[in-house]
Amino acid sequence: MKRSSVILTCLAVLGGCESSSHNQIVPTQQGESKAAQQVRQLAQLSQELDTMTDVEYVNPGFISYQHNKQITNYAGQIALELSDSLSGVAPSAVAITSFVSFDNSLRRSNQLGNQLAESMIHQFQKMGYPALDFKSHRGIAVTANGDFILSRNAKQLPKKPAPSHVLTGTMIYRDRGVEINTRLLNFDSRLVVASSNIVIPYFILDSQATASY
Repeated sequence: MKRSSVILTCLAVLGGCESSSHNQIVPTQQGESKAAQQVRQLAQLSQELDTMTDVEYVNPGFISYQHNKQITNYAGQIALELSDSLSGVAPSAVAITSFVSFDNSLRRSNQLGNQLAESMIHQFQKMGYPALDFKSHRGIAVTANGDFILSRNAKQLPKKPAPSHVLTGTMIYRDRGVEINTRLLNFDSRLVVASSNIVIPYFILDSQATASY
């Protein structure tokens, strides 16, 4: 704001104060009238404004790191949308696969796709839908490096029980974020019984170091 505008504003304020606050006692110098006092106050204010520099306002826009959301929050949103769209369907065993990039092969996943799948296991189980972990052995492998029950070796994994439904999803990279399309399929008929569509902004992925795929 320019100095002249500030001074005019102060004049209006001082005038308003004088007319509306007759009982207010303002300290004055000996023999100084109220008008002279106002002139002295404005002169002092003008000197103070001379020492001020103009501050240019810069719109910071959206500050990406000021948020509390995580990937698990979006997985919870997906689970709620799927649950809302389920009608008369009661899955007995849901197998959750990796979310894949929407390309020609539909076989490429990444940290985000696998993290979403892992989070969906928790979200589905929390909502009361039985999640089937098809990567688990029937037995426990005891080794020098640790004790394991999970494996990605298909030959070592049991074929039963078979899932009643399969949850899968695709990832499409948009300008502002990753579009996640999720669907719950009947394992035998492959009919879609529930679906969801959300977008995870890139700043969420950046904050969790999961955007460099």
